[in-house]
Amino acid sequence: MEERRPKMENKELMLATFYFERWLYNEASFLDNIDFDSWYNLLHPNLKYQMPVRVNKDGIERPDYSTDMFTFEDDYETMKMRVDRLKTDYAWAEIPPSRTRRYVSNVTVQEYTENEKAVVRSYLLIYRNRTTDIHHDLISGERQDEFTYIDGEWKLSKRFFIVDQTTIDTRNLAIFV
Repeated sequence: MEERRPKMENKELMLATFYFERWLYNEASFLDNIDFDSWYNLLHPNLKYQMPVRVNKDGIERPDYSTDMFTFEDDYETMKMRVDRLKTDYAWAEIPPSRTRRYVSNVTVQEYTENEKAVVRSYLLIYRNRTTDIHHDLISGERQDEFTYIDGEWKLSKRFFIVDQTTIDTRNLAIFV
């Protein structure tokens, strides 16, 4: 992803960065505390939620992820189905629920139009443990999020998560990034 610098005054940039850092920390807290309904309420009805397949390429050729194949490619409705399914006895991959801890860092506001749209880049590291297993998962990557301002709130309207690993060493990926 190309680094873009927004044309904002320092104070406006600092406030926007602080706000979206807090937004992302709040989101991580909802997910780590298995409060999927509160997390789902952060999503925009036009949501596009993607994780492309990572690929190995020679040299410095980019992008080093697929542009047409995804580990997941969800929208608002499929996210609702995933959230609702986690509340049933049929979400076997998450019974009992994973213990997760999400670490959000390197939050950078790429574009910002007050009360309209924002593009925010961040890094994510997820620690995940299941049941009494001594095995744990570490999933890391970069997110490029787009936010849309609607009804007085910022909602996540697009998430593009580029995982760092080409092979994800986890038994399943039934958690949200």
